[in-house]
Amino acid sequence: MFGFALASGVTLSIGRLDLFVETPITSRAISPLAVAAAPQAPEPRQLGSSEVNAESLEKKLRDIAGDHIGDFGVIARDPKSNKSVSISENTQFEAASLAKLPVLIKLYKDVAEKKLDLDDKITIQSSDVQSYGSGILQNSPPGTEITLRRCAFLLINESDNTAWVMLERALGKPEIQDQLERLDIRDTDYENLTTTPKDVLTMLQTIADPSFTSDKLSQEMLAAMTDTYLEKRIPAGLPKDVRIAHKVGSYYDEAIGGSFGDAGIVFAPDDEEIEYFVVILSDEAVEEDTTEAMREMSREIYATFSKGS
Repeated sequence: MFGFALASGVTLSIGRLDLFVETPITSRAISPLAVAAAPQAPEPRQLGSSEVNAESLEKKLRDIAGDHIGDFGVIARDPKSNKSVSISENTQFEAASLAKLPVLIKLYKDVAEKKLDLDDKITIQSSDVQSYGSGILQNSPPGTEITLRRCAFLLINESDNTAWVMLERALGKPEIQDQLERLDIRDTDYENLTTTPKDVLTMLQTIADPSFTSDKLSQEMLAAMTDTYLEKRIPAGLPKDVRIAHKVGSYYDEAIGGSFGDAGIVFAPDDEEIEYFVVILSDEAVEEDTTEAMREMSREIYATFSKGS
């Protein structure tokens, strides 16, 4: 058993965590929620071509952003052609729970380097418990032991805030930031939870890259990001049979409005090759309105980047 006799737990600011859980999840055994139906979701396309009309797509995305409240940052990239379309890709946004991705990356890198084992146990401390917002571990008493694998799954699939504090305590904030810098992710401030669309894209590429950890570990991270507790943003703009591994973030401030994000990896119909990466962030936004904007953008990006079956 791996011992985590570390310093006292870190309490993250309540305003920085996911506070928008629309369906109770405390009674279910980690089964995926039904994906919200997307109005007018496109059917898979038979393009037969890898041409991407970046200028046309960028205009459509800017038009959608202009029709909704708040500021948007967007980037979508085809990994084969390396063609991308973006809006404000280097602008800093509130990361909210997208900042859980660096924790996942650091944990799995340590596992790949044999510093940790995913079957090692970690114990919930009283200072870890975040009794609000996302996640089911808040209902577990202090002293409960779970594996690092289970904790990481809950961190991402359920956006569990207690799991976040537990893993951050185990890994260390400075070490998480250092890992980002080693990946040349330099515009993300983990301490203050800010990031850019371009940096989040790099995080997604890192998770999907088997050479960063291993094929098995990469696939395990992607599995945790599939069929998550909240599927109504980018996934709701895709055909129902399209797989997307993604992570959402939500933050609300009464003075300046909300920050809502979603970032994902969209797979080809064979569920093996990656078709494209997509990141949509927003600030000074309204959740319901921003959700619709994300769906609209997702439909347009899929229509441009998808090669169909």
